[in-house]
Parts: sequence; structure tokens; C-alpha cells
Amino acid sequence: MKKLLLICALVTCGLSQAYAQLDEDDYGFFNHVALGVSAGTDGIGVELAAPLTYNFAVRAGYNFMPKFKYKENVDLGSNPAFINPNGQKVDFEGELNMGDFKFLFDWYPFKSSSFRLTAGAYFGKEKVLSVKNTSAFVNSAYWGTAGIELGTTESVYSTYTILSDEHGNVQGDLKVNTFKPYIGIGFGRAVPKSRLAVQFDLGVQIWGTPEVWTNIQYFDYNQGKYVKEYKRVGANRITNPDKDYKDAKDAIETISKIGVYPVLTLRLNGRIF
Repeated sequence: MKKLLLICALVTCGLSQAYAQLDEDDYGFFNHVALGVSAGTDGIGVELAAPLTYNFAVRAGYNFMPKFKYKENVDLGSNPAFINPNGQKVDFEGELNMGDFKFLFDWYPFKSSSFRLTAGAYFGKEKVLSVKNTSAFVNSAYWGTAGIELGTTESVYSTYTILSDEHGNVQGDLKVNTFKPYIGIGFGRAVPKSRLAVQFDLGVQIWGTPEVWTNIQYFDYNQGKYVKEYKRVGANRITNPDKDYKDAKDAIETISKIGVYPVLTLRLNGRIF
């Protein structure tokens, strides 16, 4: 009986500690630390948080998007360098590859509410999406010298080609700024008053101007010859009249106008001490 009473007393003490509430005066400069795990449009995340005062807190962590792939069949039209010169449908595969460190400041303007304003930045990868072919389409004799002709071939001055590599493959990358400022609002304290709490975020990452980059071969007027380089694909240079090329042009023009990325996150926070 004595052992049972002792166990009950310890459990009661533990529960009282687990549900102990912090008061306004308990929030001081880095005197508490919380650990949070989250899921949202910025991926799966983990972060540490600490108070600066009752009205301010700082958070630091890492978010990543689980890698997933999608496939698309594209009609590239006809080209003597293709394996099938009368027309070539090719499977392309896209892979999302997002991962960012983040450093955020929270401001709680109302003492009676967990509503907050958040500002800070994400620091991460430049290439957030890569697309490459999964089925061969360039004849081996033309590897590294031919590829997908985005421009018409009426003259050498108008040619604009996504060039294949030494293995006959082509790849395009969607690039954004590595430094992405963030602003948003939310509910819930980064360092909860109780041991566990749920936090909600709604904001935007400022990406700048997203760009599509790939290995391009084009005629340089100044040099008077063909040039090969890894550079941004200009939508105005896509003049191939086929539907899939027009769709690609429209997609690049649309992407370039999307300078922000929405962030919607749900987070579970646990106060460590």
C-alpha cells in the first residue's frame, strides 16, 4: 500500500509539472526553450524557439519537402537528330527538391492573445525543381550537339536549342533566390505556456523572380558563332509553333510572375524547460 501511495504521489507530481502554466513574468531573455515539429506547404519542419520577452520570441529551424516525382509525355515534333526523325514523343520527369533553414522573429502585440506577427527569412536551395528526360530521343551521333529546338530554324540567327549532354539527356532547372524573406501572421506561442500547444502559421516567402535555366545553344551575334552555356531560358525565344512549345512558353511566362510562395503550417510545440 505504501508503495502504491508513493507511485501515485510521483505521478501526481509529474502531471502537475507537465501541465504547469507559465505566467507573463516567466518569459525572459532565452530562459525557456521549446521544440516544434510542423507540416505544411513549406514541407516537414523542426525548430527550436526561445522567448526574448513576453511579447517577442525567436525561432530557428529547418524545413524540407519530401522528394516526389511527376511524369509528363511531350511531343517534341520532328528533327533529323532524333532517333525517330518523323516525330518524337518523350517522357519527362520532374523532381521537387526544396529545403530551407529559417530564422524568424515573433511579435505578440496583445497580452491577452496568442496572435502574432512574424518576420524573418528562409535560406535554402537555389534549384527547387529539376526536369529531365527519362526516355532517349537524341541519336547518339548527335549527343552534345543537338536537343530540343525552342526557336524556329528559318535561319541560324533564330535557332535556340536546349542542348543535350554527352549522354544524350536534357535537363531544366527552376531557380529562385537562396535568400527568401518571410512575413506572416499566426496563432500560438513559440514557447507555449503549457508543456504542449498547437501553433498555426500563414504567410509568404518572397522568392523574387523564378527562372528556368538549362544548357542552351544559340547564335551569338557579337561573336558571330554558336555559343553553348548554362543560362536562363527567355520565354520570348520560344518561337516553335507546336502546342507543347507554346504551353512551355506560357508556363515560363506565368512562373516568372509568381514572386511569392504561400506558407501554411500547422506545428506542435513542446516546452523543454
